[in-house]
Amino acid sequence: MSEMFVDEWQTAGNTERTALCFVVDPDFGFLQNFCKQLRQAGVDAVELLNSSRLAENVDDHNPDLVFVDVSMTNPSDCARALMSLKDCRYGGRVQLIGRCETSLLEGFRKLGTDSMLEMLPALQKPINFSDVRKTIARQKLNSRPVAAPGLTLKSALSSDFITFWYQPKVDLLKRRVVGAEAFARIAHPQHGIIAPVHFLASADDDDIIELAKRAIVSTLKFSAKLDELGVALQLGINIDYDTIAKCPVSELVAKHRPRNEQWPGLVIEMPEAQLLNKVVPVRDRFQDLRKYGVSLAIDNFGRGNSSFAALRYLPFAELKIDPSFVQNCAGNKGNARICKSMIQFAQNFERSATAVGIETIEDAQAIMGLGCHFGQGYIFGKPMTDQQLVTMVRTGREKSDSFVSA
Repeated sequence: MSEMFVDEWQTAGNTERTALCFVVDPDFGFLQNFCKQLRQAGVDAVELLNSSRLAENVDDHNPDLVFVDVSMTNPSDCARALMSLKDCRYGGRVQLIGRCETSLLEGFRKLGTDSMLEMLPALQKPINFSDVRKTIARQKLNSRPVAAPGLTLKSALSSDFITFWYQPKVDLLKRRVVGAEAFARIAHPQHGIIAPVHFLASADDDDIIELAKRAIVSTLKFSAKLDELGVALQLGINIDYDTIAKCPVSELVAKHRPRNEQWPGLVIEMPEAQLLNKVVPVRDRFQDLRKYGVSLAIDNFGRGNSSFAALRYLPFAELKIDPSFVQNCAGNKGNARICKSMIQFAQNFERSATAVGIETIEDAQAIMGLGCHFGQGYIFGKPMTDQQLVTMVRTGREKSDSFVSA
């Protein structure tokens, strides 16, 4: 369920909040430990294993400071990160970290400075965290109060502050919107849109389950609204297996789904990494849910390093290719080959493949050339309110009969 929060969240421009850092580092162990220390120092942190989604996350999160690793084995990812920050006109500060020669760190620091980025002195690994605390103090990163003090997921649920936004999914060949993915937001009457990620750590299982129920009901009601407008969009929600196993999904669907027999159904998206040890229970659960019009999509596909042989036992309807492979597939032959193998895997089982995180026309064209029919990403639209999505659909209908499904 946390994917609904972490994947993409926005903060109101004038909302006070705890300072936020991004950390881009391929070393998962270091990344987790470093971010844990940042949080203990009073700063929120978002963990990114690479630069593939840096630009779109910067647009949404507006971090105060971005830490970027300079890797001896893959220095090009640091260059891509700096160029992404340049392209999105990032106005915060950047600090390079790396287990490499000082000359390499300084070379990349100069690249950042030449790109009009505010570059702080680089830090060599192993990092003495006291140096990071000095950076936090000098930049006054922990001096701002947390927005809406005392607000928790439980209180947001009880106060009915939870709302859901939708990011469109498109048919790349027919150039029409065919679906959307739901994302949770907390809409506070005084503090605006607040990142729910702040409250997940302290949320108990009952709150997470209640949130999942509301996500399902809200999405089904929106689906019914679309059906009344004569628009058939397949909507999806990202919920982990442990949560979905405790939700009365079939009962909720039976009660709130559109009565149209041509309803395209509801998609439950689960990250690939969560499915590795749950193949049998997931299979049994979705074989039952399928008769209610609920299908399974494997999200972040490629990140979990699962065996194709294991996945063939799952009744999945869709593979959502991880953005780290989709982005730059137009210029990276390795990414393109990986995407092609994933697309072919889906097609071999007569399933659909969706490329997630498309940001450029070049990547959209490349992914179509590899045989992928569906795409999702900022080039098509950011998460938006249900009314904004309806407006987008209606506008598209007026401009082109082939832009949306009907």
